[in-house]
Parts: sequence; C-alpha cells; structure tokens
Amino acid sequence: MTRRDMAKTTAAAVAAGMLPSANAAGTMPRRMLGKTGVEASLLGIGTAPLGWPATTPAEVDRVVGAAIDEGINYFDTAPIYDLAELRLGKALKGRRDKIFLVSKVEATSKQDALWQIRESLQKMQTDYLDAVHIHNVGRTDRFPSMEVLLGEDGALAALREAKQKGMIRHIGMTSHLRPPRAMPVLETGAIELVMCAVNFVDRHTYNFEGTVFAEAQKRSLGIVAMKILGGTLKQGVNARLSAPEHYDHAVRYALGIPGLSVAIMGMCRVSELQKAVATVRAYRPLGTMELTRLEEQGRGMAREWGPLRGPVA
Repeated sequence: MTRRDMAKTTAAAVAAGMLPSANAAGTMPRRMLGKTGVEASLLGIGTAPLGWPATTPAEVDRVVGAAIDEGINYFDTAPIYDLAELRLGKALKGRRDKIFLVSKVEATSKQDALWQIRESLQKMQTDYLDAVHIHNVGRTDRFPSMEVLLGEDGALAALREAKQKGMIRHIGMTSHLRPPRAMPVLETGAIELVMCAVNFVDRHTYNFEGTVFAEAQKRSLGIVAMKILGGTLKQGVNARLSAPEHYDHAVRYALGIPGLSVAIMGMCRVSELQKAVATVRAYRPLGTMELTRLEEQGRGMAREWGPLRGPVA
C-alpha cells in the first residue's frame, strides 16, 4: 500500500461515511466488525497492562468501568497476560453483557486449545467468549507446523468445535511477524476477524496493511490493529510512539487504515484511557502532506528499529 493509495482510500471512505472526519463530543464511534454483525467501538482496550503484577485490582476496576462508561465495548485479553483474565472476571461482574470479550489460544493441538478456552471461561467467570484468536500465527516456535495447526487435531479445529458448542461466538487470528504465515489461515475460510501489529513505523518492515489486512478486507473480515503506539520495551515503560510528537499521528494513522474496525490500545491508568478516548473522538484523517511526512519519518525510524518483532519472512 503506497501513501497515495492510502490517501485515496481514506478519502473515499470518509466520503462514504465509513470513517468519521470528526466525532461528536461524548460519543465513541463504532464500526462494523466485518461480517460478524457486531458494532465494535473504534477504540478497544488491550488488557495486558491490566494483568501486570504492579497494576492494582483497584486500577483495573477503575479502567474497566471508565472504559465502559465511555462507550468502549471491545476488550482484548489472553491467557499469557499475567493476571488479566482473572482480574477481568472480577471487574466485569454485572457488566459482561456490555462488552465484546476476546481472548486467545497459544496451543497447537485441539485438546490443549480446548483446555485453554475452558480455563479462560473459568477465569473470566463467563459462559462464552465473543471471539477467540489463534495467537500470533507468525511464531514458528509456538506453531511449528501449519499443517498440524489447521488440521483436524489442531487449534483451528478446537475453535470450530468451541463455536459449535456455544463456548465462543467468532474465530480470529493474530500475527506480529512473518506476514506470509497468516495467508493459509485466512484461506481456510474459518477466520472472522484478524488482528495484526501495525503502526506507521512497522509498516515499512512488516507491512501487514498491504498484505494480511488487504486480504482480510477482500474477505470482509473484521480488521483490528494492535501495537499502534509501537508496543512497550518492558512492563511499565511508555510505548515507543507515546511521545507528544508521535502520539496523535500514530493514532490517526491506525484509524485511517482501510477497512479498520478497531484500534487496540493497552493501558492501566484512567489518565491513559482519557487521552486515548479524546484522541479517537477528535479523529480526522491524515492529509496528503501529513502522510508524506509520516511516511518519510516512519521509513527512517524503521531503519533504527529493525525487525524488532522477529523475522519478516
């Protein structure tokens, strides 16, 4: 995807009413999550920081409550996010029906993946999950064989069975690296939403926007962006693109990705939530000159960052 292509697509989407050029104060924009029939909040909560041991349960409750009050209904978690699932289970009591709750599986085999889903249900004190992703299909250490992963005794079969039994409602996949590995997963036809690591820097290294997201858009899948601020180096450290000179452009870049349904941002403080909410509500597409400058800046930063998430191919 070139800068010119993105500018044209964004402008067309705004004209068609798919991307709000400005949002009314006090409202959280929503977009259709692909073919799921779900209207998801444009801003989603990444819960990894809520699971950090240094984050207190009281902070978790405040962030979750404030997010729901702001109109955010998309919450993303995973079994490996420390204490996140357990804390969410407590924080969501009496409010479970207000959100679209997403978790993940990291197991290759059908049996182990089903076990992970059952454990997530138990931890979060819920009868169902709105969606479950195969977590980071680009990892060859986690999923060494795509044939096994997608076979009758693999994790995808577990998600299909869990959906049939009503344990989950939708099936997704995520990827942080090796974009080509996502393609055979999409080709199964079972995937309903896709989440990848994208930002104006990583675009020049991994380019999920022009590969995986482009294919997902052709298939009318829900498209979810993560790592839009570049991700953190370690727990408690600000995201790579959280500085004032990057934050606004990073968020606006993500929200302007063609076909995007949700942009995930991780946070563990209400102040972080308030900043994210205000930025999303004030969203306006990047102009041509802004895109030109951001492309040049992102290319230079990509040379400094390198393939920080792992191999590209």
